[in-house]
Amino acid sequence: MHVTPDQTDEAQMEAAKAYAEALHRLLPFHFFYEKSEIDLPDFEFLEGDEVPYPYRSLLVHENDMTPTLAAFHHSRLYLKVHHSEANDDFVMRLVSLHAVSSDKPVEYGAIAIQLGSLPDEVREKVVEGKKPLGGLLGEYQVVHSGSPQAYFSVPADSLIAEALHQEEGQILYGRCNQLLDKEGMVFADIVEILPRCNESERWVENVTLT
Repeated sequence: MHVTPDQTDEAQMEAAKAYAEALHRLLPFHFFYEKSEIDLPDFEFLEGDEVPYPYRSLLVHENDMTPTLAAFHHSRLYLKVHHSEANDDFVMRLVSLHAVSSDKPVEYGAIAIQLGSLPDEVREKVVEGKKPLGGLLGEYQVVHSGSPQAYFSVPADSLIAEALHQEEGQILYGRCNQLLDKEGMVFADIVEILPRCNESERWVENVTLT
């Protein structure tokens, strides 16, 4: 994601364009890094079939992540808000999701939510910041759809490593997703990063070997 000075003018323009597109995809995650004056780690964008298992089954779909991760970890999830910015129309948060059964983090990322298209009772719950958005949309049966925009790998920096209980430099996988309302309008932009699933990885390796 870096623009290097030794490239030709045309190559620099293409690299700058790609960098701008990457930052757009990574909003609102990039917002909190920029606000804290911290450099983004080196995200590498992938095609869906380039994401390895078990992460592919957890990321490459159009479903909400909250019920997907709850089913995978056999646990209800709770929300932890690390940083937040909000006004009457908009909420942006840096968050992690944790399994209730173990307190282990199962996702880290950021979300920007436009409140205007949400029912009043859902809007109030979103502003409270006590439950994951995906859980609220399911609980209140809000008609919506997911639209993943990109998948990626990223080495865990100190913030990601601390939030997900990983080692710094560990390669993690995630996606950039949008949620659309019943009219097809975007009301949420989400960046979702998963921790390593070592037990599941060993299971996949054993299946592959046999």
